[in-house]
Amino acid sequence: MSDRPSGNNLQPTDTDIQSLYTSIRNLAQTESTTEVLDNFRRLFIEGREYKDPRLRSILEKIVLSKQAERDFKIILYQSCQILIDYWYLESQSFDPILALIGLFENLPSSSVSASRRSSRWLQLVKNFSESEQYFKLKRFIRAIALDTNEISTEPLGDLINRYPFLYKHCLLDEDSRIEYQRTVRKMRSRNQRNCEVALAQYLTYRARLVQVARARQLSTSAGKLLRRVENPTLLDDDEIKAALKQCSLKNHTNWTAENLSIDFLTNPTHKLTYKTFKDNLYQYLIAIVDSEYGKRRFNKQLFDKLQEILPDCHSQKLSEFLILRTYTQLLNFLVVESPQNLNHSIFVDIIANLGTTQTAGFFLKLVLLYPKIKPHFENRLSLLFEYYEKIPQKRIDWLIKFLENLQIAFSITFGSVDLSALKLYSEVK
Repeated sequence: MSDRPSGNNLQPTDTDIQSLYTSIRNLAQTESTTEVLDNFRRLFIEGREYKDPRLRSILEKIVLSKQAERDFKIILYQSCQILIDYWYLESQSFDPILALIGLFENLPSSSVSASRRSSRWLQLVKNFSESEQYFKLKRFIRAIALDTNEISTEPLGDLINRYPFLYKHCLLDEDSRIEYQRTVRKMRSRNQRNCEVALAQYLTYRARLVQVARARQLSTSAGKLLRRVENPTLLDDDEIKAALKQCSLKNHTNWTAENLSIDFLTNPTHKLTYKTFKDNLYQYLIAIVDSEYGKRRFNKQLFDKLQEILPDCHSQKLSEFLILRTYTQLLNFLVVESPQNLNHSIFVDIIANLGTTQTAGFFLKLVLLYPKIKPHFENRLSLLFEYYEKIPQKRIDWLIKFLENLQIAFSITFGSVDLSALKLYSEVK
């Protein structure tokens, strides 16, 4: 869309679209939520006569234009984002957001007597309700939903609120408004903070129980004075204990000393050739994988993959480009390739052999080795989450437990909440 003159007088200009967005924002600021929703339905979904004929005219231009399939979807998507922004940030109202997204759940059937314009309008709305953009808006709702503390028969998608590291890729795309991106970032920060606080409170509670037990006061009233804090994860007591022990400071220290220096692997100022870097990386990774599993097949799979990556560059001096390219391709191999190729058999095989806790630890160590790949890792995981999001949770508890382990690992490693109770808790037998 452009302000340049066009032979197609139905093509709306950028000024038209911005005028539409401004009106939507003003509507949210000046009218009740009931009136906003009613007007939104009338203007966007039903295409009826509207109190501001100019806005209806702009939308009609879009519906009848050659680019209607794409432009109408984006404008409807961004108009929803404007309202969500306002209700989430300004009025802290969640019910209107639910009602807004619900407008697209039960759309009217096309009537034989409907005009060609009306039928086209309704079809465009239906296409939007089946689009990836609409699914991203629905995920936003789940991200602000109440938490759950057990794996249920509901679909995996209902758990998106538990994993803030998935928000950027599951909730946003290239057509998301800048203001909406800021909103999602704020929600990610808030939910991540909530996860960290809940984990810290649980660790503190468990650590105090340990202290009471060591003082041999557990049989007295001392233990009863502690306010019980429930496990905030979807892991059982043994699973969360294993996850926390793996993230202890002792293990963090050992990661850099098990085989070779992380600095030696990632600092391009060292006079390494690219081939030497890949050889070192291979040795580092196989050392943190169970030897039995590694010898059976993983070591060979990993070696072969590393040899495939930029083989013509083996004699070159190591550079930032070569490091980044290697890690991204390695993650594609270990997790999932792309939206077009969702084969993730290697990832499933690793979990089946190492378990969810060790697998999460393996990937955390890989991210710590080169933190710049963390966004790409999160992107790969978002592809898997979207692939399974309609599957009942009980059927994919292995993936949920992996995500829970990873959320704990990220909270401890990259979070800002005081987790000083971790060391004491990790010593619980």
